[in-house]
Amino acid sequence: MDATQPTIVEEKIVKYNGEVQVRKYQKGKFLGKGGFAKCYEFQNQETKAIQAAKVVEKASLTKSRAKQKLMSEIKIHRSVHHQHVVKFEHFFEDAENVYILLELCHNQSLNELLRRRKRLHELEVQCYALQIISALKYLHSHRIIHRDLKLGNLFLNDKMEIKLGDFGLATKLDFDGEKKRTICGTPNYIAPEVLEGKAGHSYEVDIWSLGVIIYTLIIGKPPFETSDVKTTYSKIRKNLYEFPQHVIISDGARDLITKILIGDPKMRPNLDEIIAHEFFNNGGTIPKTLPQSFLACPPSAQYIRQYMPQGFNFTSQAKGLPQRLESTAPANPIQGNRAGVQTAGGTSQGTNRQYQTAQNNVMAATDRGGVFKRNLDSQGALTKDTQINKPTSPSDKGSTQRIMKDQSLTGPSCWVKKWVDYSSKYGLGYLLSNQATGVFFNDSTKIIIDPNGHTFYYYERKAVSTSEKQDVMQTYNLTDYPKDLQKKVTLLQHFRSYLENNKEQPSPTDDLLSQKKLPASQEPPVYVKKWMRTKHAIMFRLSNKIVQVNFQDHTEILLNSESRLVTYVNKKGERQTLPLNHALESNNAEMTKRLKYTKDILTHMLNNNNNNNNKMTTASSNAGLSMGGTGSVAGGTNGASQIGASSRMGTITTAVSSKRSAAGTGMGGVDTGMPQSVTGRTGSSSNVNLLSSDRRPLNVLNQVQ
Repeated sequence: MDATQPTIVEEKIVKYNGEVQVRKYQKGKFLGKGGFAKCYEFQNQETKAIQAAKVVEKASLTKSRAKQKLMSEIKIHRSVHHQHVVKFEHFFEDAENVYILLELCHNQSLNELLRRRKRLHELEVQCYALQIISALKYLHSHRIIHRDLKLGNLFLNDKMEIKLGDFGLATKLDFDGEKKRTICGTPNYIAPEVLEGKAGHSYEVDIWSLGVIIYTLIIGKPPFETSDVKTTYSKIRKNLYEFPQHVIISDGARDLITKILIGDPKMRPNLDEIIAHEFFNNGGTIPKTLPQSFLACPPSAQYIRQYMPQGFNFTSQAKGLPQRLESTAPANPIQGNRAGVQTAGGTSQGTNRQYQTAQNNVMAATDRGGVFKRNLDSQGALTKDTQINKPTSPSDKGSTQRIMKDQSLTGPSCWVKKWVDYSSKYGLGYLLSNQATGVFFNDSTKIIIDPNGHTFYYYERKAVSTSEKQDVMQTYNLTDYPKDLQKKVTLLQHFRSYLENNKEQPSPTDDLLSQKKLPASQEPPVYVKKWMRTKHAIMFRLSNKIVQVNFQDHTEILLNSESRLVTYVNKKGERQTLPLNHALESNNAEMTKRLKYTKDILTHMLNNNNNNNNKMTTASSNAGLSMGGTGSVAGGTNGASQIGASSRMGTITTAVSSKRSAAGTGMGGVDTGMPQSVTGRTGSSSNVNLLSSDRRPLNVLNQVQ
């Protein structure tokens, strides 16, 4: 069957009186594949219920071993019923395939979660680990060993409950004390006794995998992971792993992991001993489930504080909150798009606020997600307080007199204050410094709502000549707009609510903002015309000719092509606004290398637009750029005008390119490969929610009873 086309699948049920009943399913979204099976969404045409369907081609079951493996999976999975195990619905077959219908977990797996979040807070790990242990206790009490416990087989339902799935490698012991000798599992999670094989293995292999999972969620990558399987197996046999110094981990977590990851299975703690460990009993409490917002964003300090023990020094531990856009990225396979709530120029934040879309979870299951907040919260704050707080060096080409003069310069009037990258499904939402909220959708349309929350503006790319497209604006209010914009307006409102409510502790400049009267809404309003992500930064091109670049080390560059000014924010949050020529002549190597990097990004975008007619191609494996939009440079065919290819921005690009930073390329090197579309990755994975329950066996599965 063609996976790209919806297909009707018929299940024929023979009743006891010989009557044949036909049940029809609409085959929908492809969810993933693994081994001999593919997984799709199946919708019952009568009840409209949606389930996950694991589809196994009969052509792959010609060998008796393959058939036996499938029968064993069905027998074991349909026999278990637990809150934290994927529900087995039933199975059936037709002439070509065997279908296993399972509970559909809409929030994907912990694998996708870690790809977005990079690392989890220990409170989250405690919550998930206790649910996994609950499932394992149930399985082990029924003499079932899962043998493939890993992030990709741990799913999250709508209630954010863990659901253990994929029983393809599971086995059931005939008696207590029996040992299995089949070498199976996933390399990063496989226990050393499985690799040895001689003495056999039992329940302890699941406990080993649990230790690997706890380590992986906290650290960000598996403990024994290497670039090749043989080396990984060697490290597992020798028990060679370490705790990286750049990741803060509690003594309790470190001790528990160390106790579990012991080569001798007899020395590992059992599940009850793990539950009793200090990691789960530090005097605080552990939530039963977590908010859906944590799918994309780290928990806030406020959320974590409510579960900490009394007298706990949170300030010293808050550094353990996972930060977004880190300098050391986790290795494969826990590698993907970044997510998290963060101040751009600050630390990670989060929210315990739950929110839903018309599809019930707008921010759930993202490839990219995260909210960022600038520390420039008012126009006055941009240049007022700490523009130049340090004595100027005599060696600096910019004299003290010049800098004093530059202090009177005005920074940009409007910029991106916070943003959430949800381009895996919808697009990029953002909050501007004038409190207007906008969305850059994946189809390159844009929408922005006034701070008053009533009037919104919709931009769509339309041809104004045979060779040029421009954004055409239409104005509506929330009580009167076309029906075909309903979904986008709904998403805009959810993005707006999320961004405006996602607040942590106020920054010093928040007070300035509250004392200042916000500027009146503009006609037409400022909005994001283009955005782009690289390995080291995210860049916005605004309609007011501002180019804003936020780097992963929390520094920022803002280029104003109208006034030819540069605003630079250093790692301490100190900022200064300079004429472009002064900035280029400065001996501030940190600023000049970021200007160089910004120039390279702009040049790349311009060249890409001019040479490739804005058609995006697949990037090479080491390409560092990703751009807004689906399959094309986010602004459409006239992208050059959107990124500042006007005469003004052209002069800025030329001016920057004429200078070479003494610090060299910096930033770990500048990637100028072809950009990747940020929406090129979907939520599908090779480990999806695959399992279900029994009905009546037909030809192939007559033995499964």
